[in-house]
Amino acid sequence: MRCSNWYRGCSTHRVWSAAATILWEVQFEDPTIPLDPELFVASQPLTSSFADPWSSLAHPVAGHRYRQSVRRIIRRLRTELKREIRRTEDLLRQGRALSTIIGSQDARLSPLGLYIAAHRADRPDLAGRVRPGAIEQHNCCPLYRSACLAFLPAELYPTEASNRGVEAKGTYKLPREIGSCN
Repeated sequence: MRCSNWYRGCSTHRVWSAAATILWEVQFEDPTIPLDPELFVASQPLTSSFADPWSSLAHPVAGHRYRQSVRRIIRRLRTELKREIRRTEDLLRQGRALSTIIGSQDARLSPLGLYIAAHRADRPDLAGRVRPGAIEQHNCCPLYRSACLAFLPAELYPTEASNRGVEAKGTYKLPREIGSCN
């Protein structure tokens, strides 16, 4: 918990339900925004040692802050990947073989950046060599998926089937609005 003194105020299950509703509404309006409660809380400002959770988590502006924070992270990830792809392509223009670049374990090149560069060089065989590392990188930060859309077709993005997520089927309405009792 970022503001450990919330226990002094009204940090009941109602505030968390209200915050979850805000988070869910943000994701409902923009499916590219993940349902990530930890990131939602982390995207809220640290204002004082005794922040009111109703004003910082359960207010509609919290959803706006979360959306802006996610977009900022995606922009930074995209910039990071662009730099890695450019570095790999520069090395290729200098005559280095892509297999050598992949095997070099250059700390400035991530598995996902190499995976994208291999696909852009039309070398799916070499992309397959770094795919496990790219999947691990995605598992650490799923926002890489959105950041990669500028460089890689969505169907080539490296993920593996997982039982962790369950897709909801059917039509659902937004939960009832939760008002503040404070």
